Amino acid sequence: MNDILCIVVTYNRLSDLKLCYEALQRQTMKRFDILVVNNGSTDGTSEFLNEKSKEIIVINQENLGGAGGFYAGMKYGLEHNYKWLWLMDDDGTPEEHQLERLYSQREASMYLNALVLNKDNHDEFAFQPDDKRITLEKICQNNPSNILVHPFNGTFFNIEMVKQIGLIKKEMFIWGDEKEYTFRAMAHGITPVTITNAIHYHPKEKGIKQYAIPFIHYRKTIILIKPSKLSHYYYRNLGYIDKTYRGALKSLKQVAIHAIFFIRKGEWKELSKFIRFYLNGRNNKYN
Repeated sequence: MNDILCIVVTYNRLSDLKLCYEALQRQTMKRFDILVVNNGSTDGTSEFLNEKSKEIIVINQENLGGAGGFYAGMKYGLEHNYKWLWLMDDDGTPEEHQLERLYSQREASMYLNALVLNKDNHDEFAFQPDDKRITLEKICQNNPSNILVHPFNGTFFNIEMVKQIGLIKKEMFIWGDEKEYTFRAMAHGITPVTITNAIHYHPKEKGIKQYAIPFIHYRKTIILIKPSKLSHYYYRNLGYIDKTYRGALKSLKQVAIHAIFFIRKGEWKELSKFIRFYLNGRNNKYN
């Protein structure tokens, strides 16, 4: 057994998983184990993982989302005494030097993250920060950088941090579990940092960032619009995060800018859904 466990969560993206696996095989640092958490895939993923059973540790479970997948993987790492956890989704690919460069900076923080770039355009972020003043040029001025660019994509945790702050909030399913865990780490005095020469390639963000109020292009009025089919997960997790880590004023602002946006668009059904699930999150109702 190695000291580092790479945790990959997958669900019905076999072609992406194969690319991720190939990228892991090309890493210049070889001293790590691979764990794939298969969230009930039905596309041939199970057969592929069976073929690689000598090289990959596999956890098969029902689809519990990214949060449930990372929970299972981190729990395994904790129970099997790994010292470092390296997290990613199946649709991301680590550049070949990523692990080596993360490991070389392991004294910088218990929470390290790769620089996450659009896999189709390496000159831009995969996940654009709300603050437009944060550019690739700015973030790369320092290495490590205290500007964090979207965790759980080439994220490197010291297991002592996991022991200190606990596991992922698995009930979140998707869209928010990584943000909640980051806030939790910071609340415990841990500073997440980006290792800017450790690169992770990922598809462009799913969801559209828009200004809630026309002609007022102020970064604090930006909201993220997720696909309506799954948006309730995002709203619920946002409510939990705002209440737990951001306070009442932030919550009021969040409700106000979403209400303005949905009323302006005439999306009354989506507004009703937002209010319902945001309040559920604030009350920690995840049943």
